[in-house]
Amino acid sequence: MNADGTDYAPAEPSAGQIIRVRLVDLDKNRVYFDRLPDGEGHLWHPDLAGADKGEIYYLPEDLTYESIEQLPAEAWPKQSNDVATVVEISDDGKSAILEINGRLKEVPQRTAAPFEAGQSVSFSEGEPGAVLTTKPIDRHGIHRDGSGLDPSVMLVEPADIDVKLSDFGGSPDLVRHALDLVRVALDPEQLLDRIGVNPVKGILFSGPSGTGKTHLARALSREANARFYLIDGPEIINKWVGESEQRLRDLFDHAAANAPAMLFFDELDSIVSRRGADAPEYITRFVGQFLTILDGFDPAKGVLVVAATNLPGSLDTALLRPGRLSYKVEFNGHPDADDRLSILRASSRHVRGADNADLETLVEETDGWTAAEMAMIWTDAGVLAALDGRDNLNFTDIREGHARAKRNRATTRRQEGQA
Repeated sequence: MNADGTDYAPAEPSAGQIIRVRLVDLDKNRVYFDRLPDGEGHLWHPDLAGADKGEIYYLPEDLTYESIEQLPAEAWPKQSNDVATVVEISDDGKSAILEINGRLKEVPQRTAAPFEAGQSVSFSEGEPGAVLTTKPIDRHGIHRDGSGLDPSVMLVEPADIDVKLSDFGGSPDLVRHALDLVRVALDPEQLLDRIGVNPVKGILFSGPSGTGKTHLARALSREANARFYLIDGPEIINKWVGESEQRLRDLFDHAAANAPAMLFFDELDSIVSRRGADAPEYITRFVGQFLTILDGFDPAKGVLVVAATNLPGSLDTALLRPGRLSYKVEFNGHPDADDRLSILRASSRHVRGADNADLETLVEETDGWTAAEMAMIWTDAGVLAALDGRDNLNFTDIREGHARAKRNRATTRRQEGQA
């Protein structure tokens, strides 16, 4: 009932959308529009032939029974300006691809002040505006003060490295070869230079996960009394123009000031993959800077680059040429029985109660295991002992620890698609 007491018939709810006109093309009989809450489209209707850009309309779902209705400007919510990054220009040069809040949008290329890849532009009301800067804007403020990287947090003094070469079990020839390279590379007398041959600037460790690449690098740094820098890709890579390159230069400068030093790049394939048409621009720039530094830095400064990868085939081949990461040390993912015995002994050297283990049986039952997988036996056994309130292992702990490590290994490999 109405307020005046009369009856009324309830109106059927209308289904439709609110649109804002972007362009009226009378030649093609098309009206292009934005719509709430998100999206765009086009249609033709005589009621919109005289519409102006920016006008707001209610567009019913069924135009047979309902009419298009113009709405006041307040019907369209006010939006703050966004910042878009020009990701790429199309091959034909007619459009640009913009990234806006994680979404990609294609817009026509401009004839005046055309878009260029890498620019940051204002984006408002569905359209790009003025160029704000010729490089991507750091939305998180990572590099407002210098490069945003403090190399000192990556540095470990030799005395603080908690692993020794004796803790690395198996592969004695591999260890000896790697140690020889490190000693010669960091030789303060620079005998290679006096002999007249090329210096050892970089070493590449390759092999499956869990084979001890990082473990050996740390032990070698301690043995050579060199400061150790552990570098992960996400710490140094930044897609903003010039940031990664500056971080890399800062890192090498810091190492040179604290020589002798070993720069260890873990999972190198994650930061210096092959350059090419599909590679992001910031990766291409970073690889180029890495090569420039490797070629240009003076080995007399006492800095050695050691890098590790599980995927040597994915690396940019230019990195592997002489004078760069030219020395290769390949880790075996399937140690033989003698190496497995050595690994089990080395990994249990400081484990109380490890002498209760039947090492021969463990060697037989760990065929195909990596060093890291074998070390988990002692960890799982230790958990059992701790739960029982003991501070040393017994035979049962070790036997059950092996069983648990075996199950965990099977689960991991199944999840990785290796089972």
